[in-house]
Amino acid sequence: MHTRPTVNFQQQKERILSLIQSRGPCLPVQIARGINVTTIFAGAFLSDLYSEKKIKISNMKVGSSPLYYMVGQESLLENFISHLQQREKEAFLLLKQESVLEDDSQTPIIRVALRAIKDFALPVNIRINNESKLFWKFHSLQDLEAKNLIETKVYPQDTFVKPVKKELPALVLPPSVKQELKNESLMPEQKIEKSPVVEKPIEHKVIKKSEKSEKKHEQIKQEFMKEEIKEELIKEESKKAKEAKPKKQKEMKESPFSSKVKSYLLARDIEILQVLLEKNKEFTAKIRIDMPLGKQEFFLVAKDKKSVNDNDLTIALQNAQTARMPALFLSTGDLHKKAKDYIKDWNNLIKFERIKG
Repeated sequence: MHTRPTVNFQQQKERILSLIQSRGPCLPVQIARGINVTTIFAGAFLSDLYSEKKIKISNMKVGSSPLYYMVGQESLLENFISHLQQREKEAFLLLKQESVLEDDSQTPIIRVALRAIKDFALPVNIRINNESKLFWKFHSLQDLEAKNLIETKVYPQDTFVKPVKKELPALVLPPSVKQELKNESLMPEQKIEKSPVVEKPIEHKVIKKSEKSEKKHEQIKQEFMKEEIKEELIKEESKKAKEAKPKKQKEMKESPFSSKVKSYLLARDIEILQVLLEKNKEFTAKIRIDMPLGKQEFFLVAKDKKSVNDNDLTIALQNAQTARMPALFLSTGDLHKKAKDYIKDWNNLIKFERIKG
């Protein structure tokens, strides 16, 4: 006979809210220490609070963990920018200084970094002359202020062409060139003395500016192409890794039930980390699920039974706690009445799903 839990889950969640309210953004390990529970228990409470929309999760990671905070504490995340990568810090400081940035006007590196700092850089799409333009606003800037800044901010176009156009009509010969023309009426010996003064015609200077502008455009183009190639390589490697995993699993001898469980997990993008037990009507493994909090590991117990009782769930949870993980129980059958009560009591530490078909 299993013992009923003595922990008041609602009370623990209220303690977490009070802790975040007083301290500001917190890591899971800090919350676990603050309410004197394990990180597994803290993760379960945080998952509930997030699903109830009482707390928010940062996109920024401190180590491998996100920060948990409440609405209105967004500006406190700025205390943790030291944990950003160097390029992301540069993008953060630039955006904070300018308040609004036009995406097309930034270097490829800054553009990538702006997309990475989602806690601080918020996208704003504006239609200008029937063309959609992407801007980034600093997270604390109000929408109306951002709109006014975008409308009034001047972004020069064709910066490399306009100076040349303005210079050409007002082209005036410098004194050195005038002096050379005067010297043409002098004797050859005198011309030789004066000729070194003028070495470069004025047209060469204009061409040089044009060449510089072309080089800058070419550099920007090459940088952008390098970023695109990087992204394509990362996608290709990720695709190959995903395709390789199912092949390894197929090489193993599987029972019909094991095959059904693995197909069920694969369809839900659940990763199998380690298979612990594989029988005709039972399958046990360590798995990893991509959840709103980030990736979470579970102790999986799957059984081919018409009815799951509370004793099945108790044993599964005990094994999961030994492995320091929450439990996920899968079955082809339904829960017995007592088992339903058990799931309600321990909902934060064990989940149940029925495999259909």
